[in-house]
Amino acid sequence: IEMNIQTIDRKLIWHPFTQEKTSLTPIPIQRGEGAYLYDEGGKAYLDLISSWWVNLHGHGNKYIAQKIYEQASKLEHVIFAGFTHEPAVRYSQMLSEYLPDKLTKFFYSDNGSTSVECALKMSYQYWYNNGKPERKLFLSFDGGYHGDTFGAMSVGRKSGFYKPFSEHMFDVVTIPYPSTWDGDSDVEKKEDEALAFLNAQLELYGSNISALILEPSIQGASGMRVCRKE
Repeated sequence: IEMNIQTIDRKLIWHPFTQEKTSLTPIPIQRGEGAYLYDEGGKAYLDLISSWWVNLHGHGNKYIAQKIYEQASKLEHVIFAGFTHEPAVRYSQMLSEYLPDKLTKFFYSDNGSTSVECALKMSYQYWYNNGKPERKLFLSFDGGYHGDTFGAMSVGRKSGFYKPFSEHMFDVVTIPYPSTWDGDSDVEKKEDEALAFLNAQLELYGSNISALILEPSIQGASGMRVCRKE
């Protein structure tokens, strides 16, 4: 069947984070190799965004493709409630070697937004199970981006992406983010202001707080904003 990929795409598909009326026609990609993507005519495109930050080892990686094939040929999926399997157990063992001693359990999720939803629910249910259901308030930093499901949007509402959905989000206390750069003479002032605001919220809402969520070291979607590790 002959088909014009771009024409049919326009007719049938909505693309994420894309203004459908004003966006350019999407580029049909036929294959990838290393850091490059190739269209139908063989033109190469350097994938500087790692296809949304998830293709860190390059396109068409032969080793990874072989391992995916071997695993899919043996077991592609099994319900993880009441069952387990060696790859999950072995991977948890490997990860545990890199984490602080108090972080001893793993819960597998399937994407970033859902992992944030799981973390929010775990935090709230911890307090709920301990007889403190009033501890349902979350703290986050101004400009933080945590995903696009409703819980993730709520804790990232000050990132500026979610205005149409604001009335459906739960309340979150937002802390100023002390972003900085080389030669920033005001960095300590911004850090002091952020910490003072945080301390004030802890005094005010301490018995109602469930958890604090943050992007460690750098805010990506808000413009690669960096704070000092101190």
